[in-house]
Amino acid sequence: MTARATQPSLRLRPLAFTAFAMITVLGAVVVAFFLVNLSAEKVFLDRERNDALSERQILTEVFTQEGLRGLAQRMERRSRLAAPEAHYAVFDPGGRHVGGDLLTPPAPLVEGGWTQVRSRTAAGPIALNASAVTMTDGSLLVVGRDDAGQRDFEEQIGGGLLIALAIVVAASLGVGLMLNALVIRRADGVAGVAERIAAGDLGARAEVSERGDAFDRIGASLNGMLDRIDALLTGMRTVTDSLAHDMRTPLTRMRGAVERALDPATTHDDCRVTLEVVSEELERVLSVFAALIDIARAESGLSREMMQPVRLDEMVLDVAGLFAPVLEDAGQTLDIRPMGPLIVEGHEQLLRQALGNLLFNAARHAGPRAAVTLELLSGEGVVQIVVADNGPGIPEEHRGRVKDRFVRLDEARGGAGSGLGLSIVTAAATLHGGELRLEDNHPGLRAVLSLTAAS
Repeated sequence: MTARATQPSLRLRPLAFTAFAMITVLGAVVVAFFLVNLSAEKVFLDRERNDALSERQILTEVFTQEGLRGLAQRMERRSRLAAPEAHYAVFDPGGRHVGGDLLTPPAPLVEGGWTQVRSRTAAGPIALNASAVTMTDGSLLVVGRDDAGQRDFEEQIGGGLLIALAIVVAASLGVGLMLNALVIRRADGVAGVAERIAAGDLGARAEVSERGDAFDRIGASLNGMLDRIDALLTGMRTVTDSLAHDMRTPLTRMRGAVERALDPATTHDDCRVTLEVVSEELERVLSVFAALIDIARAESGLSREMMQPVRLDEMVLDVAGLFAPVLEDAGQTLDIRPMGPLIVEGHEQLLRQALGNLLFNAARHAGPRAAVTLELLSGEGVVQIVVADNGPGIPEEHRGRVKDRFVRLDEARGGAGSGLGLSIVTAAATLHGGELRLEDNHPGLRAVLSLTAAS
C-alpha cells in the first residue's frame, strides 16, 4: 500500500518573508503617522497661539471701553466658560490679582510675545504658554494656554493610529493570505505540468491566461521550451527512422560487394571494381552523416561560436562562380543581379553550403534551358539571398515538407540524393534568426534564404 501524497496546506509561505513584509508595512505606517502628528501638532500649536493673541487684542479693547472693572468681569466669565486649557488673568499696577484663574503674575514676564511661563491657579502650580500686555493704567493682562489641549490632541491621534494599525494588520493579513493562496495555486499549476512531464506526458502544457502576469510569462516560457524539446525529439525520431531506412540500402550494397570481393573466384579487376563501389557507398554514407552533424550544430546553436563579420556580396559571387560550370553543364543560364557591398554577422562556411545547395538543386531539378537568377536583397534588419528558376517548381502542398530531413520528391522533381539539402539551408536560416521560404516564381521555384543576423 503506497502512502498518499498530502497536499500542501494553505498557509503563509515563506513565513519569514511575510513577517518581514508586515513589519515593514507597520513600520511605514507608524513613521507616516509620526510625521503627520508632528505636522498636525505644529498646526495645532500655531492655531492656539493665534487664538490667544486674538483674545488678548479683544480684551485690550474691552479694557479701553469698559475699564479695569469691566475687564475683570469679562475675565471671570471667560475663566468659567472657556476650554480647560485656556487661562486668563488681570493684575493691578501693584501686582495684585483682580480677575481670571491665574492667581500670580507669570514668570518670567515677557510682554508681547508667546512664551513658556510659570504661574499658579487654585489647583496649584502650572506651566503654560502665555502672552502679556501692560495696559495704559499699569495693570497687566495675561492670556495663556496649557498643554491639556495638546495632550487631548495627541490622545486622539494615538487612538487614530491604533485603529489604523488594526485596519492595516487585518488588511495585510487578508491580502497576504489571498496572495499566498493565488501564488500557491499558480505555482502548483506549473509544478503539476513539470510532474506530468517527468511522468512521461510530454504533451502537457502550462495554462497561460491573457493577463500576462509573471506566472503567465513563466508558463509561456515553459511551453516554448517544451515545444522546442518536442520538436527536437521529433527531429531525432525522424533522423533515426530515416537513417535506419536510408542506410540499409548502401550498407547492404557494401556488404554484398565485400562478399563478392572475398570470393576466391573473383578476379583482380572485378575485385577492384567492387572496392570502388564500396568506396562510393562509403562516401555517400559519410556525406549524409556530415550533413546531419552540420544540421544538428546549426539547430542547437553550437555553430554560433563561429559567427563573424562576413562580406556577403563577395561570398555570394564566389559561390556563384563555383557553381556556374555546374549550371552550364546542365544546359542552364545563370543571371547574377547587381549587388552592393553588404557585411553581416554570420557563419560563412554554413552560408556557403546553404547557397551551394540552392544552386545545386536548381541545376538538378530546373531542367535544361532553364534560367536561374541569383540576387541579394537587403532591408531593415533583414537580408535575403534569392535563387529563382523557371523550371517545373514544387507543388504548393509539398513546399513545407521538402524542408524536412530525408524527404525527396522524386516523382515531382526527379533525381537521387540524401534529402538533406534543403534541411541544411533551413538550419542555416534558423541559426541566423531567419527562415527559408519556397515560393512560386510563375513558373518555377523562388527560394528565399532570409537572414536577420546583425549587420
